[in-house]
Formats: sequence, structure tokens, C-alpha cells
Amino acid sequence: MTEKTVSFIVPAYNAEKCIKKCLSSFVSDDGTVSDELEVIVVNDGSTDGTEETAAEFVSKYPDAFFLISKKNGGHGSAINTAVQKARGRYIKVVDADDWVLTENLPGYISALRDTEADAVITHFHTVDMLSGRRTAITSAGVAFDRAYSMEELMKAGKNALRCCMFHGITYRTDFYRSCGVKLSEGISYEDQEYCTLPFMDAGTIMFLDAFLYEYLTGSADQSMSDRNQVARAWQLKSVFDNILRSYTARKESLPEPARQYLLYKLAETLQNYYITMLIRSDDRTAGRAAAAEMRRSTKSAAPELDEATRSRYRIIYMLHIAGVKMRHLEMLKKSPLYLWLRTAIR
Repeated sequence: MTEKTVSFIVPAYNAEKCIKKCLSSFVSDDGTVSDELEVIVVNDGSTDGTEETAAEFVSKYPDAFFLISKKNGGHGSAINTAVQKARGRYIKVVDADDWVLTENLPGYISALRDTEADAVITHFHTVDMLSGRRTAITSAGVAFDRAYSMEELMKAGKNALRCCMFHGITYRTDFYRSCGVKLSEGISYEDQEYCTLPFMDAGTIMFLDAFLYEYLTGSADQSMSDRNQVARAWQLKSVFDNILRSYTARKESLPEPARQYLLYKLAETLQNYYITMLIRSDDRTAGRAAAAEMRRSTKSAAPELDEATRSRYRIIYMLHIAGVKMRHLEMLKKSPLYLWLRTAIR
């Protein structure tokens, strides 16, 4: 079988209601699919019509769509399975309830065709499922269509890292495989591993001034809901611990820019855990105890990480004491008070 420019991996579990929109986004308005892409759907033990819907696309576009059906193993398991089958020079994961901007695929594929970068970064939108409101998430402070080293990227500042996450990253396939990363299986939040463990070893990173991924938010069934995030906090901690082990094992041998990136990602994940336990959780006593224990263990394993996140912890703890809930936090983040707290509390 001939090599493709890009393999899109679509993990799918009981996605009957949304997967058709996702898969249709890879098909042009004239009903054709680029011969430079493939879409690998991994049916991860679905019990609804996910497999049948995917099979319809395989039947209609046999050189572009492929179906792998397996026992349920979780999001990470689906990605691990598809990476070994991909024949594209690049790989990108698109969740079954999300989609791509069809009109931007040709430019995206053309850019991938002309680069050898280990990682390619694109802008993306979040799309609120209730209001339909689209919010642009963009990289800033970088030049587009040129390769950055990790050192240059870290010097560019945090705004350059906005899209260095699951929805923005495309990896060169042989680079990803060479990293030997196996994502955690059977749990959520392994996307943090996906955008951290291979990325820290990237020698070249290229930014494209283009939107590709449309990320649906706002569903009560998503892992992003308060209820689900609290229930799955142990999974977030498991992923954090896995990344932290990589950090402690390699921090002396990693080049300084890669170490800084890894520390930055750990701090972001740790902040998410603190917010989950102190802001999202309705059990305030248990939330405080879990956050305090996490801080103690972090300080023991990586004092520099605790130091880097100290002000964030104190802010989140103060908001917890004040009774602030998640529905208010996003507004507070934009307020002068929050900015003052970030400056004043060290």
C-alpha cells in the first residue's frame, strides 16, 4: 500500500450520534477524499452503531477510510493501536465527537508534504455544543512556516505554547514511533502524555497559520464536566504521576529547553488537579485533603515543581475558601483581581 501524507486517527467508543459528522469532515464538498490522507477509525468496543457507521465510509472510500475493531481499552489504547497501522508520514488524532475544517485540509496537507518537522502545530477552535459559539485558540509570538528548535520555542514565551496540546499537535510518524511512547490505557487524560512525552524530544517544531481542529465542548457526558472530572481525578493523578516519573528520571540528562517544557506541562496538569479538587468538587473536606496530599508528594518528588506552582495553589485555595465554583472561575480569570492575585501571591 502506498504511503500517505497524513493519517488521521479517530478513537471511537459509542459515538454513533456524532461520528458521521466527524468522518464526513474529511470528505470534500464534491464527494471526494484526498488520496494523500487516510482515516483510521478505531472502534474501541462500542455497543451502539459506531462500527456500522464507520463501515459505511470504509465501503464508500476504501482507499481512505479504515476500520479497526477491538475490545474496549480506552482512548490511549485506541491511539496506541492505530499508530502501529498508520502509513502516513504524519499522524493526527481527532476524537469522534470533534471534526476538522474540510476547506483547510488541502493547505494543511500541502504544508505537511513540504516539511520534515518532528511536530507541526495548527490553531483550533473550541465549539460550545449548546450555543454553537466558537472560540479561537491560536499560537502567538511565533513565525509561521519555519522550523523552531525547542530552545527557540521556549524563548518565544508561553503564548507560543497555546496550541502545543492534543488538539493542535501533528507528529511525524517515524519520530513519534521512535520515542517509544505508550499512552496509558483504560483511563482518561492520557492526552496529557500525548502532548508531553513525545513533544519534549522534538528537534524541530513548525507552526502553521491555519485552523484545522474543531473541539466540541459543553456536553455533560464529556470528561470535561465537573461531575466527571471529580470522579476521574484519580486518573488525572495517575497520568500526572507517569509524566512526573519521566521528569525525575530524565531531568539531569535532558537538554534544558526540553526540561523546561516538561516542567511547564507538569505545572499545567498539576494546576488542573488542584482546580478539580478545590473548585469542582462538592466535597470540600475531601477536596482539601486530596489537594494537600498532592502538594506534599509533589514537593517531595520535585521541589522545583512545587515552587513553580506555589502561587497558583494559593490562589486556587483562596478561591476555594471563598466558595467560588467552576462556573465563576473563567470570569474571574479575566478580572483585575485575579491578575493582581497572580502577581501578589508568591
